[in-house]
Amino acid sequence: MESNPIFGFPKGSHAGNFFHDLLEHLDYTSCSVDALKQSIQRMLSTYGFDSDWQPVIAQAISHVLNVSLKADQPELTLSSISVKDRINEMEFYFPLNPIGPQTLCSIFRRYGDIENIGNFPVLMEKLVFSPAAGFMKGYIDLVFQHEKRFYLVDWKSNYLGPAIDSYRTQAIRQTMQESYYILQYHLYVLALWQYLRQRHPGFRPESDFGGVFYLFIRGVDSTRGSQFGIYDDCPQPSLINALGKALIPNFTEI
Repeated sequence: MESNPIFGFPKGSHAGNFFHDLLEHLDYTSCSVDALKQSIQRMLSTYGFDSDWQPVIAQAISHVLNVSLKADQPELTLSSISVKDRINEMEFYFPLNPIGPQTLCSIFRRYGDIENIGNFPVLMEKLVFSPAAGFMKGYIDLVFQHEKRFYLVDWKSNYLGPAIDSYRTQAIRQTMQESYYILQYHLYVLALWQYLRQRHPGFRPESDFGGVFYLFIRGVDSTRGSQFGIYDDCPQPSLINALGKALIPNFTEI
């Protein structure tokens, strides 16, 4: 039997879209139990899921909003982030130099933090794609500001297993590597820093950027803390600048 009903919630992209849509439209700071249940009920109906999932989803979302994202910063919770201090689905768009997998691989080998990215450079050697050029376009699920620092969040509904241990930090790191999410969030950080340097003159990553969180919704448990369902990293400026130089024409260091 599954130890938590959320592990039994339907899998796949449709479920992922459901969670993204729900979390995009919630007010994290003033979301009462009744308001949360009503929002979930509407979203379940919109996406064609059975209404019986409402209490299960409500519990999971409550954990996501109230968990301390960092063990050493217990006050850093999504429930403390007001609507005015966040951007949902932030679109980015920048020109792209011709780039191939070997260039990306060499950058992560040289500048990557082995503690967080592990053997990701080795996995990148398996990437096969023709050198790309043109434009890079994407969306960042959530950007928020907390105590003058900016953070980036990506929601993940991935099913990693039927028990909470499947969502421990080490299991999450393996998924981040094997699914190439590590490359994904470094591109997000590059785009966000480009945005922040334009909107906030004097932006300095070392003092003004707090990091990246990937929240694997099924495994987040606010009673257990950040060791389950949460991946966090704060990429070094040297790596982001190397990516910027490789990817963006006429890039200047941040």
